[in-house]
Amino acid sequence: MTFLHWATVWQFNPSVWGGCALAAIAYRWFPGARPDRRALSWLAGVIIIFIALESAMDTVGDQYLFSVHMAQHLVLAMIAPPLMTLGLPEATVDALLTGPVRHLLRFLISPFVAGPAYFVVLVAWHWPPFFDYAINHPLVHIVQHLSFIAVGLMFWWAALIHRPDERWNLTPLGEVSYLSVGALPAVVVGLTVALIPHPIYTFYVHRSLQLGISALQDQRIGGMLMFAFDNILMVLVAGWYLWKVFPEDGADEARISARP
Repeated sequence: MTFLHWATVWQFNPSVWGGCALAAIAYRWFPGARPDRRALSWLAGVIIIFIALESAMDTVGDQYLFSVHMAQHLVLAMIAPPLMTLGLPEATVDALLTGPVRHLLRFLISPFVAGPAYFVVLVAWHWPPFFDYAINHPLVHIVQHLSFIAVGLMFWWAALIHRPDERWNLTPLGEVSYLSVGALPAVVVGLTVALIPHPIYTFYVHRSLQLGISALQDQRIGGMLMFAFDNILMVLVAGWYLWKVFPEDGADEARISARP
């Protein structure tokens, strides 16, 4: 089967089509929403979720290759959520933080809740018995995907959104420490899956051979994909925060010369 064949494979799951359409359309009613870069970021996140769940990525991941399934999980937890978080208008963030759900929201986005939740959800769902059970039970599989999106939104809110005097605010060095927690699932799951010398996901043992790759090779690719992608992403974001710690060129001299 060629790439062109898989590019034409699309599904129709009413819940995904309806949910993504609702998320895209509802943005226009978000407080402070305008057709700007934030709107594009939100829409990009929604489109990416739609592609991950309705394109051949879902078909191949659900039926043949663990590595593609892992890529889908990375998209749902690590690519779409930060885009959607960055897409929230300032007025929408303020409305959420002062509205009826403010206490629950502040609890969920606390770094001491969001970080551990992100770790536990990503690690637990990749434990072989849970993983195999989810892929064999459609409703549980839907819950799995929704949980990735949910903890992704929690984790990235705490990392990317800042408000004066809010308890979840972190210093730049605090952000680096927090993002280090975000890299732990890649170490625990990614390296373990990549280094174990035998297949541990029984669902794919014979299915991957249909696409010309052994289950062990497929598993190693999936593990290294998670390890590499998650760590690169966290290092890039942490590097940006570290850059903020250091003064711009000439800033120190300007401060010194300004002293009386």
